[in-house]
Amino acid sequence: MSFVFYDAETTGTHTAFDQILQFAAIRTDHELNELERFEIRCRLLPHIAPSPSAMLITGTTAGELIDPKLPTHYEMIRAIHGKLLSWAPTVFVGFNSLHFDEHLLRQAFYQTLHPIYLTNTGGNCRADAMRVVQMASIFAPGALVCPVDDWGENTFKLEHLARANGAAHLKPHDALGDVGATISLCRMLLERAPDIWSTFLRFSQKSSVHEYASAETVFSLSDFYHGRPYSWIVSLVGTNPSNRSELVVFDLAMDPNDLRDLHEDDLAARLAEFPRPVRRIRSNACPIIMLIDDAPDIASSKCLGRDELERRAQVLAEDEPLRNKLISTLEQIRDAKETSIYVEQQIYDGFYSPSDEEILHRFHDVAWKDRIQLIAKLEDRRLRELGLRLLYFERPEFLDDEVRQDIQMQTLGRLTQTQITDAWLTLPSAIQQTDELLITATGEEASCLREHRKLLLERMERLTATHVRV
Repeated sequence: MSFVFYDAETTGTHTAFDQILQFAAIRTDHELNELERFEIRCRLLPHIAPSPSAMLITGTTAGELIDPKLPTHYEMIRAIHGKLLSWAPTVFVGFNSLHFDEHLLRQAFYQTLHPIYLTNTGGNCRADAMRVVQMASIFAPGALVCPVDDWGENTFKLEHLARANGAAHLKPHDALGDVGATISLCRMLLERAPDIWSTFLRFSQKSSVHEYASAETVFSLSDFYHGRPYSWIVSLVGTNPSNRSELVVFDLAMDPNDLRDLHEDDLAARLAEFPRPVRRIRSNACPIIMLIDDAPDIASSKCLGRDELERRAQVLAEDEPLRNKLISTLEQIRDAKETSIYVEQQIYDGFYSPSDEEILHRFHDVAWKDRIQLIAKLEDRRLRELGLRLLYFERPEFLDDEVRQDIQMQTLGRLTQTQITDAWLTLPSAIQQTDELLITATGEEASCLREHRKLLLERMERLTATHVRV
């Protein structure tokens, strides 16, 4: 088994509306010995305003954002896609990647017309190193030093963990530096807590999670909220019929008999209350599950004893109508997902048709002048919109004047609007944020911010001039 550890540095923290600026990955063998490494940077996309605070954190200069010697975003994603495919099948590992880096990578693939599920299809699986660190903090607390924040809570930020444990971290918030630090922490756990590492790898595979939850009458489930650990002893209710990657489990702190005769409305109200008697497990997101014998003392129902927990689990297992009612009621109270008007946030709004997948497979191998015809044949409106935008960024001369001007006006409206939006950062907001940071900045930080402010103003003036010409 090989591993690919990866990290991305970006223009900001919004996974749908920011972009990757730097990507790095290191491929290792099963003992975490390095086999190969890869690193690449790219230029800023025309429709994105970089966050000045993010640029300070990563040390990205204004000159690097527009350096003509760097590849375009599309060229970078082509290189990343090709390299990751050449390393497959493998286990892709990031740090906090399931909440951030993987979504960024999927968006990058989506917006450049590549298949988006590279890390968990084709024999690949994904894992998040932050989860194994969190697991170790509960089940092998001596394996790593877990630093605390200013409020006395455990912090699982990579930079703090690396410093506290003497892990190699030559340059924090640099993609390659963060990959190196992640591997160093994982090597420590492989050496000091091999059982934890083995369990982590086992449950990075969705099929193993399903098999385990089905085979064990009762088991321990743990998770973290705001750095604080929580744990429950649970039993499987079933699988969400509308999402096969989601398991539904019952917290055995409650007797299932107490829910059997509740009216649907009363049951819905009870399932929404804390502590929740029914919980969801994302089987493809490295859940922290262990044998009941290893359940930590913080597990709320551990005091009930093994016999009572087994009895409650048996009651649930023998009552199929109750299990079905729990699953259906849980789905009814789930917050409805509104369809976004922005194509970036429509990434999970349905799979592509076989004909569209065939077109996407050919798209990157034909000349740019021939891609406009392929875009027109796409059935999925999202892909047509993204394809035209990609052509505008890379080869606008192949678009007719009307389409080119329409995308130009969309870019102008997105970047120059004065109304603050939660979706993306605008140039006026970025300039304002820069000015606020400059009030207290000194030395190199102040110099860096002034250069970024100059770049932001130049882009604003250039876009305004373009609008006048149009």
